[in-house]
Amino acid sequence: MNGAFRLGWLYAIRHKWQTLIVSLCVAATVGLPVASELLLAHYERELSTRAASVPLVAGTKGSRFDLAFSSLYYRVLPIEPATMALTEEIASDADVIAVPMHARFTARSWPLVAIGADYFDIRGLSAAEGTLPLMLGDAVLGVSVAEELGIGVGGSIFSDQRDLYDLSVPPPLKMRVVGVLERTGSADDAAVFTDIATAWVLEGMTHGHVDEAQVDEAMVMARTPEHVAISPSMSSYNEVTPENIGSFHAHADPASLPISGVLIYPKNAKAKTLVKARINNAGRYQAIEPGELVEELFDVVFRVKVVFDWLIVLMGGVTVLLVTLVSILSTRLRQSELETLDRIGASGAFRAMLVSMQLVLSIAVGLLIGLAGAGLAFWLLSGLIYTM
Repeated sequence: MNGAFRLGWLYAIRHKWQTLIVSLCVAATVGLPVASELLLAHYERELSTRAASVPLVAGTKGSRFDLAFSSLYYRVLPIEPATMALTEEIASDADVIAVPMHARFTARSWPLVAIGADYFDIRGLSAAEGTLPLMLGDAVLGVSVAEELGIGVGGSIFSDQRDLYDLSVPPPLKMRVVGVLERTGSADDAAVFTDIATAWVLEGMTHGHVDEAQVDEAMVMARTPEHVAISPSMSSYNEVTPENIGSFHAHADPASLPISGVLIYPKNAKAKTLVKARINNAGRYQAIEPGELVEELFDVVFRVKVVFDWLIVLMGGVTVLLVTLVSILSTRLRQSELETLDRIGASGAFRAMLVSMQLVLSIAVGLLIGLAGAGLAFWLLSGLIYTM
């Protein structure tokens, strides 16, 4: 046995290309289905768990999936904004908690999520360092954002410029980093959170006035007894500070201020049914259950997966035929070697073991490569759901 193993190993090394081809075929046949099963099970589990954490989401009528994924994973999607009037209407029901959310901007390419303070308590989010957002312009970072950018408590982060050449668009907002969230292993790790009012500063619907006495006359474009028009080039960014926070105010009806949607947390099943029916029957907005959408999504995925399963079976059959062909050709090429072994007294069992040993080694190496590749693919792609 040891002699057959050693000779088989030496033969496999000597004919490395033949061994490598067989091993890679086996690795692909094993690794692809294992990786797909691991990733699909992981995605289904993560999506279902995340969706179950938010019973209802309300927003403007349109794509249900866009509304759900914008609310669950903070994707910046082309969703028509709702208004705070929707939040006030839902919150008028004592049996539900309505959390307004605004996820239409980014900060250093990370999702910038302005959200009601109740969200942190409901999801059990707490600050590993510092505090949660307490005032206008405060930001708390998910742990992945803090690690990637190297920013901690006491630092600052800018929102991303929406349109470089549109002077009517507010400039980037400089926000104070007041905390870093504890790691949750969810989309919350890859976002920047602020209070809901900060979103309206980013929208340009809330701003502070500069004291007239501090205005450089070179920046004054026009002046009347009531107003002073200042050049947009006067400042390169906005920043809310303890000195100027008192001057910030909204130039719009509070009920008309924009939001992406409302996260709804009913206290019981009856309240959930009633609030969903009331919103959908009114016709202007829609209320969706993220859990139902995830089930619909995976129904489609599993139907498509059947096709890929059959393709993998077909690929497995082709691999078996290839390995068989290689074994037959290898045996014929080694005919003189086997005849020599026969002449020196090697048994038939030894010769059969010697021939099969190379095949066994090739398959074993292929299995190891396939399983290692599946593990690597899972490690690299399992977090894709939070950043896609």
